[in-house]
Amino acid sequence: MSEMIERVAKALCRGDLKEGGDFDAAWEQESAVWLSEARAAIEAMREPNIQMLEAGADEEYGVNDHGGAEWCADEQGALLVWHAMIDEALAQGGDSLPPRDAV
Repeated sequence: MSEMIERVAKALCRGDLKEGGDFDAAWEQESAVWLSEARAAIEAMREPNIQMLEAGADEEYGVNDHGGAEWCADEQGALLVWHAMIDEALAQGGDSLPPRDAV
């Protein structure tokens, strides 16, 4: 199983828990459901919308030592682009979402 699918599935499980619910018990009973939902959610985000592409493009270029634009073709650059795109997708959902670190 993919680490990312499991991470998303556990976030879905936590989101479904009632106040004071037992995560371990809920996960044991319904993990297959959340894993399936997580896979579907990640697949749905595979194709970014135009706003996500624009946000990613804004992060795509950095400034090199000579003051010129330079494409970020390394892991850190990819991470900046991915974060910008996902942040844009979350921002389109409204302000009711928790910050990224809360999940």
